[in-house]
Amino acid sequence: MNARRTLFLLITVAVLLLALSLTLAVRLQNVVAITNDLISAYSALNDWQVAVEQEGSASKQAQQAIARLQTFLPATLGVDDEPSQRFIHFFSEADVRVADPRVKDLEDILIWELFECHRLQSMFSFWVNLLQVALASVVLGIAVVAYFMGRRAQDYRLAPFPEANPNPVFGLNFRGEVIYTNQAARDTAEQYLGVGHVPVELLPDDFHERLDAVKDDGKEQDLWLHPVHEHIFQHRVHLLPSADRIHVYSEDITEQEQIRARNDFIASHDPVCLLANRQRLEHLVDQLHDPKTRLTLVLTFVTGNAPVMSTLGVAVVDKFAREFSLRLRVAYQSLREQGAQKPVVFRFDADLFGCLFFHELSAEAHQQLELALQQTVEQPFEHQQREFFFQVQSGVASAASTVSARSLIRKANLALHSLNGLERHYQVFDSDIESSIQSRAQIEQALRRAVDQNELMMVYQPQMNIGNNSLVGFEALMRWSNDGELISPGVFIPVAETTGLIHSLGHWAMRDVFRQLQQWTEELQADIGVIAVNVSVQEFTRTDFIEELEVALADYPIDCQRIQLEITESLLITDEQAAIDRMHQLKALGFTLAIDDFGTGYSSFSYLSRFPVDKLKIDRSFVVNMSRSTRDEALVAAMVNVAHQLGMTVIAEGVETEQELEILRRLGCDQVQGYLYGRPMPAAKAARFASGQTEVL
Repeated sequence: MNARRTLFLLITVAVLLLALSLTLAVRLQNVVAITNDLISAYSALNDWQVAVEQEGSASKQAQQAIARLQTFLPATLGVDDEPSQRFIHFFSEADVRVADPRVKDLEDILIWELFECHRLQSMFSFWVNLLQVALASVVLGIAVVAYFMGRRAQDYRLAPFPEANPNPVFGLNFRGEVIYTNQAARDTAEQYLGVGHVPVELLPDDFHERLDAVKDDGKEQDLWLHPVHEHIFQHRVHLLPSADRIHVYSEDITEQEQIRARNDFIASHDPVCLLANRQRLEHLVDQLHDPKTRLTLVLTFVTGNAPVMSTLGVAVVDKFAREFSLRLRVAYQSLREQGAQKPVVFRFDADLFGCLFFHELSAEAHQQLELALQQTVEQPFEHQQREFFFQVQSGVASAASTVSARSLIRKANLALHSLNGLERHYQVFDSDIESSIQSRAQIEQALRRAVDQNELMMVYQPQMNIGNNSLVGFEALMRWSNDGELISPGVFIPVAETTGLIHSLGHWAMRDVFRQLQQWTEELQADIGVIAVNVSVQEFTRTDFIEELEVALADYPIDCQRIQLEITESLLITDEQAAIDRMHQLKALGFTLAIDDFGTGYSSFSYLSRFPVDKLKIDRSFVVNMSRSTRDEALVAAMVNVAHQLGMTVIAEGVETEQELEILRRLGCDQVQGYLYGRPMPAAKAARFASGQTEVL
């Protein structure tokens, strides 16, 4: 029987006892009233007897006594409840006497009635008192039951209706003994553990030790996660020291944990490649504080996404990113040391990937990784029968695991950015890099003011016909004088390319060359030839590049055939079709096109047949080595031969000696450019060179 039923029964008994006690009390009051009337009647009878003996039955005192007797005498008397009027009727007779037997009978009846009333009064008083004691006991019982019910309600204030709670509820004393389980706990134990298992088996096996730990910590609440077969249970533990109770509220949170795990994965992983993201990297590094562990972070930047994005869209970029991530994962994990923790591969953004090694890489491992990373982009990426090539550069930093994630990422980033504009593809961080980065930052700040402060100028280096030593034109080159100090293009051009300043520099250079060519055309009688202008990858791929050229031509109307745009071969292999389309647009405007620095990148003669190129420029590195290496001479000969078969003119740059000139002449090269004929010169000197160039030779 539960507490509620007990309380209801006690209240019912109390009501019955109260009703019975009130009934007996009323009866007792009636008996007391009758007893008082009998005493008054008996006193009146005695007064009548005295009045009759002294003054006679007709006296006033006797009549008053008879009236009182009639008033207080009960309606019935005796055992047979005979009417009392029968006993007192004779008092009205004139000759009645005290010795009359009827007076004696009435006196005896009154005495007997008094004794009976006394007996009843004693009996009723006894029962009333007994009922009052019983009622008091029942009321006390009600109070006790109500007290414990109130205490129980206080114990379960976090689950007011534990029996109706759909989740398991446990009540324990402060010794950790289970003293209560609700129906849901019993049902859950049978459902998850099988018939015959008890609810306490849903709790962790070491829950006593856990409770002791909570008590030792002085806490009043704790949260436990505990696997039960394939389910995960959450136990919310509440300690109530004042009530000597411990409540445990359990819940199957398997579905919530699955959702939380899925959300955590989404928050810490790249949605395209499903690789860990920067947040995951920072968490791993910041959580690892083992002085014995060294960390190595490799950041790999991919170039070539922009043209694909602009021409084919995000879906194709994502497709390439997934394929590239698979290649990178193989490259990174090829360096995993035996017994070492598996490296974690990351994707920071669309162009930046990375890998965290839990050990420091050796010099040999760095060489292997550099080679493996370059091999990831040797094979083209294909889409709709088109091939796309990308390039990668990697920055590496190593540190103790006690370093912060931001510090480690910063060092790897510095190593990566130090490669901007360089031919190298792999750089390990050292202290010199940071100072170099600071120097580049200063150059960037000064370069941003160069155009406005008129610090830039264009110089012109002659390009000569190798057959008759005649001038065929000039290559326009940019120079920068900052506070009187001449800054090398090899220094500021890479900075401009990495910071985006190349757009403003290229825009200024193109307009200045157009202006200068217009001026020469109007003022010089000598033929200045064709002016070659370098176009960076960033400029060539801009959507408004053609529009900017058209605006410049409107401002400086020149013959476009006298401008030759030089583009690097790396631009052509990034997105072949986009490059071909753009080149046809330039050809439609009248410009001639040349491939600059041919042979330094992913050279492929098959590309040349598909591009509308007019001239092929052989890089200086081949020219310098021709006299020392038959291999380089053979390569130059092959370039000249293939270019001629494709109808292209061939020019070699960096020619400084007569020996180099003779080799190129023998190989059939058409044109040359280099210090042998002239250094880059200001426009005025270039004009004089064009006018009297035969004397300069």
